Amino acid sequence: MSYKAINMENYIVKEGLEVLIPKYFKGKDNFIEEAFRAILRSNPGLRVNVAIDLYLKEKISLAKAAELAGVTTIEFKDILAERGIKRVIEGKKIGDIDRKIEEVFG
Repeated sequence: MSYKAINMENYIVKEGLEVLIPKYFKGKDNFIEEAFRAILRSNPGLRVNVAIDLYLKEKISLAKAAELAGVTTIEFKDILAERGIKRVIEGKKIGDIDRKIEEVFG
């Protein structure tokens, strides 16, 4: 693709967005959200990757990550294992458990 063709394509995209966004969307952010949703719906692999990244950053739980990926929790655990990713185990810290035991039995 030539430099001129790339510039024309960029120009068309920019001008198209300036027409499209005010006419059909509440603003640029709304357009970006809708575009993102459309991309995730049309690309299951990307949806899984986004779910994994959000899960690893502890932005969403395992169950929410599985839901976003479009699979069951068990299937999502399998996907993580296949990719060599260790799951984040949620639980109370040992010190918290020891304090609770002391409160109840101490």
